[in-house]
Amino acid sequence: MPMNNDRLELAQWAVKKATEAGASDARVSVERTRYVSIDYREKRVEKLEESVENGLRISIFADGKFSGHRTSDLRKDALGRFIEQGVAMTKYLEQDPYRLLPDPKYYEGRSDRDLELSDGHYDKIAPEDRHHMVRTVEAAALEAGGDKIISVEAGYYDSTTQSTLVASNGFVGESSRTDFWTGASVTAKDEGDKRPSDWWWEGHCNRGGIADPEAIGRSAVERALARVGAEKIPTEKIPLVIENRTGGRLLRFMGNGLYGRALQQKTSYLEGKVGEQITSPLLSVYDDPLIPRGQGSRHYDGEGIAARKLPILEKGVLKNYYIDTYYGRKLGMEPTTGGPSNVVFDYGDKSQEQWMKELGRGLLVTGFIGGNSNSSTGDFSTGVYGFLFENGEIVRPVNELNIAGNHLEFWHQLIGTGNDPYPYSSMRTPTLVFDAVTVAGA
Repeated sequence: MPMNNDRLELAQWAVKKATEAGASDARVSVERTRYVSIDYREKRVEKLEESVENGLRISIFADGKFSGHRTSDLRKDALGRFIEQGVAMTKYLEQDPYRLLPDPKYYEGRSDRDLELSDGHYDKIAPEDRHHMVRTVEAAALEAGGDKIISVEAGYYDSTTQSTLVASNGFVGESSRTDFWTGASVTAKDEGDKRPSDWWWEGHCNRGGIADPEAIGRSAVERALARVGAEKIPTEKIPLVIENRTGGRLLRFMGNGLYGRALQQKTSYLEGKVGEQITSPLLSVYDDPLIPRGQGSRHYDGEGIAARKLPILEKGVLKNYYIDTYYGRKLGMEPTTGGPSNVVFDYGDKSQEQWMKELGRGLLVTGFIGGNSNSSTGDFSTGVYGFLFENGEIVRPVNELNIAGNHLEFWHQLIGTGNDPYPYSSMRTPTLVFDAVTVAGA
């Protein structure tokens, strides 16, 4: 991808200006983002937003001190004063010897693979094309729901972002991405004051990745209507089949102990557990930033560290944490990357439906309600809803249930993963299957 000369020149100029003003080092990101957001309700536009934002972010390192600043005024005379003032203010801060740019060796080995993250036709999309997309979703939902539903809220969003990153110790990089999303939220009629609702959205970095807006509207309705009549069930130990769309929430709960900040501040239940078996051997998880058209794909992270596939869990054994250079220095550990890109798995060979047939009876979890997870202890608790199934077939919707436990015990109950990674998220979670989990109900 050829560099944008205007952004590159401005970023390089800003870095030079910061060092001339007294900074030891500087890192500058110059970005341009355009987005359009449309919401429809009752066949009319409820909200329409369109914006073009230009901005510059600068990280200033001065005599062992650090600060970060952002401005949208990119005129050089104003920007020069902004940077000079930023450097001057930084020198009043407390010293932090760990705040430094990454060693340039971590910039090396950057992939040149085309990640196909930008739709070259973005600027040719007409306003009517956007409205047609969201109207199609809404119309399909209204037709499918008829008098069984209370409301449909349909939406469409797209954006394009270009960014150039320059650091005073030699890093230069550019990224470009487009995103397209459309979907609907549906509220259904039920007895009394019950108002079951659900949603379905699909997104892709290429507009052609949204194949069937009518099917999106129908899916939102089907999911909402399926929740009509949901009730509690008695407390019992029961197999859980967690839907691929939903499982990412549970993984994020488990993963909140994987970050350098939590490790350094002694608030991670996973401290010191690299090399230990912390889950069922059926769970292998990787961070893979180099997937073409991936929601979290990138050539480098926010510090410029070259992107590469990182094993997090292999057959249940913890392999790595998410460590940026700051916490890496504090912990005396090699940095990996500061946060996740695409989270992928070793997938199983059965679909959700096949798992339900094999188990016979269990609970299909299609959503979580609230909940919390303690990164210090690994304890968690969350509300769940979904469907009771028997003989592999759904028999009725259920809600107002709760599961709780400790991640270091709960994930050993995993007995399988599906062959169905969720495609509309950077966390490509498959169906997750657990044996004999206590579900608190009536």
